[in-house]
Amino acid sequence: MLNVMSGSPRAKAKCLALWATTFAIFIVDTLTELDIAVAVLYVLVIMMAMGTCSIRGLRRVALICALLTAAAFFFSHLDHPFSAALARCLVSLTAIGIATWLALKNRRTRDELQEQFSLLAHTHDVEARLHRAQIELAHICRITTMGELSASIAHEVNQPLAAIASSAEAAQRWLDRPSPDLKEAGAAIARAASNARRAAEVIKRIRDLTRKSDSLYEELDLQSVVTDSLALLDREVQSHKVRVACSFASPSLWVSGDRIQLQQVVINLIMNSLQAMNGHKSSPRELQVRIYRQESHAVVEVQDNGPGIDQHHLALLFDAFFTTKENGMGIGLSICRSIIELHGGCIRADSQPNLGATFSFSLPVSPANGQPSN
Repeated sequence: MLNVMSGSPRAKAKCLALWATTFAIFIVDTLTELDIAVAVLYVLVIMMAMGTCSIRGLRRVALICALLTAAAFFFSHLDHPFSAALARCLVSLTAIGIATWLALKNRRTRDELQEQFSLLAHTHDVEARLHRAQIELAHICRITTMGELSASIAHEVNQPLAAIASSAEAAQRWLDRPSPDLKEAGAAIARAASNARRAAEVIKRIRDLTRKSDSLYEELDLQSVVTDSLALLDREVQSHKVRVACSFASPSLWVSGDRIQLQQVVINLIMNSLQAMNGHKSSPRELQVRIYRQESHAVVEVQDNGPGIDQHHLALLFDAFFTTKENGMGIGLSICRSIIELHGGCIRADSQPNLGATFSFSLPVSPANGQPSN
């Protein structure tokens, strides 16, 4: 049923692994009574399919995951369908929907990028098309990053949705009493509305980061750019068991730039640090994020206490298609460099063996910052 893009033994092995994972999740979801949304794990199946399936195949995988989620619910909870299990089922279906949307968007964007590179060979307007290709490539990086964060995003959406379901059930119970307690029912409905706004804010952040548009330069508070990025990565930080320490300049430093592109740089640098510390047995794992002023520039610095970077690799880190990760694309840091240079800044990396790595970028401060502080 899968439209596997390659018939190689490796692709077939990945296909078998995908189906084995799918049915393992279904069996666990059906035969166990865990009070968690087990079917959210189908997000991993969709991410696995993203690398081997066409758009049509991805849709089939997503549909099968959704059907298996519904089937597991009815097999296990047919006798009492309106319970907490229903909320978990809805949360799982929501996570599957979000993951599918991100995966399809990633695949379509890659296809569009390949078409644009094909057209590039038949036009004399090289500079304009290279700029457009760069925007597309940056967009792909954001979509790929969101794919990596899909489990964290699902968790962030899971919490308010589960709270909404719980509040709605509570409101229904207060209203069904012989003497309805309107005050308690109203409080429950207010809690549901609050959590709905919380879920909407998470989804808004995802939509902002995945939008595709030309650069929009505006006056930005660097601290808000970094804090918004950390908010999106909060669950990822917790899952890696990393303690984050922030040190921000006071007063805040303002720069002229595109918020989404600068968030992309910050998220990429922090994700790299988290992944670097993941296989390192340093205790405790610490990540330091600093913003400070250096003459006429604002500097954002991300420092970890992981294994560090091989000195031979430091000079190559920002080159296109160079990567030290087993499954890396080698374009993340290259795109970061392009973004920062387009903003009139520079980006650098430093490392000492077994003392962690430090990534930093600097941008010209906006005139709104006034004179440098002593």
